[in-house]
Formats: sequence, C-alpha cells, structure tokens
Amino acid sequence: MAEINESLKEKYEATQKDFEQKIRRHRRAILYRAVIGVAIVAALIASAYYNYQKMVYSDYDVLSLVTYPEASNARYIKFGQNVLRYSQDGASAFNIADDMLWNETFEMQNPLVDSCGDYVALGDYMGTTIYVYNSLGLQGTIDTSTPLKRFCVSGNGNVAVVLEDDEVTWIKLFDVNGTNIASDRTTMSKSGYPVCVDISEDGILMAVSYLFVDSGVLSSSVAYYNFGAVGQNEVDNLVSGYNSSGTVVSLVNFINADTSIAVGDNRFSIYKGSEKPESIFEKELDKEVLSVFYNENKIALVYEDEDGANKFIAEVYDDKGNIVTTQGFDMDYSNISLYKDLLVIYNSEACQIYNTSGLLKYDGKFAKSAVIVIPEAAGSRFLVVYGDGMEEIKLK
Repeated sequence: MAEINESLKEKYEATQKDFEQKIRRHRRAILYRAVIGVAIVAALIASAYYNYQKMVYSDYDVLSLVTYPEASNARYIKFGQNVLRYSQDGASAFNIADDMLWNETFEMQNPLVDSCGDYVALGDYMGTTIYVYNSLGLQGTIDTSTPLKRFCVSGNGNVAVVLEDDEVTWIKLFDVNGTNIASDRTTMSKSGYPVCVDISEDGILMAVSYLFVDSGVLSSSVAYYNFGAVGQNEVDNLVSGYNSSGTVVSLVNFINADTSIAVGDNRFSIYKGSEKPESIFEKELDKEVLSVFYNENKIALVYEDEDGANKFIAEVYDDKGNIVTTQGFDMDYSNISLYKDLLVIYNSEACQIYNTSGLLKYDGKFAKSAVIVIPEAAGSRFLVVYGDGMEEIKLK
C-alpha cells in the first residue's frame, strides 16, 4: 500500500511539474507575442514617421469650400477655432462649417484687435471703447475714458490697456464687464514709457516693456505684475523685473501658461514662471530682427541673410532657448506659421513648407489671393482664408 501511495505521489509530482512547465511556456509565448506585437507597431510608427518626414508634396486637393461676400479693406485673424474678419465698418466671426457666429457693425478710423483662446477684443486707436467678444458674441464693453494706444486680451476676457493722458501714461487692467481691476500711472521719469504690454491667458500676469533713458542711453525694462494672490503681497503687484541697458525691447508676449518672450533690437530673452517669472535664457543679437513668430512652444526670429546664400534666415528656438533649426529661404513672406515640426512660410500668392530637418515639403501657389494659412491637426491639412471664402486643403 505504501508503494502504491509513493507511486501515485511521483505521478502527481511529475504531472504537476509538467503542468507548471506548460504554464511557463504559455506565458513566455504570450510575452514573446506581445513583444513582437509592440515591436511591429513601433516599426510601423517609425516607418510612417520616417515616410512623413521625407514626404514631399506637389499639389493639393480641396476638401471643403465656403464662400461669403468680400469686404473691402478687411483683415483677418484666427481666434480659437474660428476666424475673425474686421474692418473700419465692423467685424464678423465664422468657422469652417460656414456658420456665421456673429456680425457687428461699427465705425472705427484705425481698428486695433487682439485675441487669446476663444476671446477677441476690438477697439479704435486713440478711441475710448473696447468691445470684448468670444465665439458666442459680445461679452462686454470697456469704457477707458482716456484715449487708448494699445491693448491685449486674456483667455478669460480680461483686457490690459495702455492709455494716453497728456504727459502721463496709464496702464490699466479691466475685466470683461469693464470693471477696472488695477491701474498704474507711469511717466518717463518714474518707470519709463510703456512700449508693449501683454497679459497671460489666465489674466493673472501682465508683462510690460518700458523704454527709458539711462545715462543718455536708451534702455528697456521688462516688468511683471501679478494680479492674483501672490501679487497682493507686493508693492503695485510688481513681482519681477529685468533691465537691459542699450536695448529697445519692442515686443513682449506670453506664448504659453508659464512662458513669455521679449525681443529687442539686440537681445532675445525667455522668461519662465506662472507667478514670478524668471529669466531662463538671454541672447545678444548681432543682426536686426525683421520679424518674430511663435506658437505655444517655439519662437522664430527672421533676419536678412547677410551671407547672401538666401534672402532670409529663420532661426527657430524651443521655449527653453535651444535652437531647433535654422532655415534659409527666398520667399517674400507676409506671415509664418509654426506647427509641430513645420515652418509654413507664405504670402498672398504662394506657400513654402519646411520641416525642422530642412526638407522643403511643399512649394506651390494658391488659386487666388490668400490672407491666412492655418495648419490643422494633420500635418498635411490646412485652412486657407481668402477675401471671399475659405478652403480646407490637403497636400498631395
């Protein structure tokens, strides 16, 4: 009986061992199949990306077309997922589906406009009224009382304005309903003349570039004001500031939630911080900057090509100051759009598209005079806005 039990025990142990081996082999087989599957998917993605990087287009198909009456002397900007058309006589907003979102009539001698996210603000240079819209229509009206020189709008409808009042210049912040949130009285002797102002998307931070004279030399300072809880503990809400001797900083802009840039005649700076911005990148420029273009994580500075190989050079940086690419080109551009790894250079007649590897992916003409070219989610699709309509196109 003991021998039988021992035999059964050996058979059980052998069966159990064989079963465990089968389980291990099965698990290995599943793991191998998973690894092979991931490798195949990764290879397909890498192949698709490589092919996309090397893809060159020669023409395009029109995927959709909408038309509208042409307005004389109209200008266009993108705001949110929509397009704004404005002139001295009024403004209208519409989308690619040909939905007229709103239409307003007014009389302005020299209309100014700024957009951020879904908000857009319109006002007349040296006028006293600013209209604040989003895709749903008019959200608020701001009465500045004093003639305005420039303004900017945030993603929540707050508007920062620069106002002229004889020898005094005011910088004021209004909410979308026209309530004055904060004011700062500036003079050349106190802080300098405000050349440029911008406001963060959340409406909390405001950046101002001041021009002043330091020992007979024109210089600039970039000041940051925080109108949230952090700034309440600071004098005049001033949380940080940076001086640049011998530099005229004519542009200061927020490009994303915690990054802003300042560009002067001989200096390029990047600042980081959503509460107290700090300088993270400074570069002395030895060439005149002709134009500055940016998106939420890249900045392009355009110069004349002094070496003569091309007419222009675009130097593209990431939001930390690293050079992404340097691209020479000859097109007389009206605008440049940065999108993912693409540099979209265009004027009313033609368009050139380079990737960050320097490959010219497209070089072609439009069917008629274009005013805006907007890249879409797919790298080969674009929204082209004309004076009398829009086309969604796909490169081929």
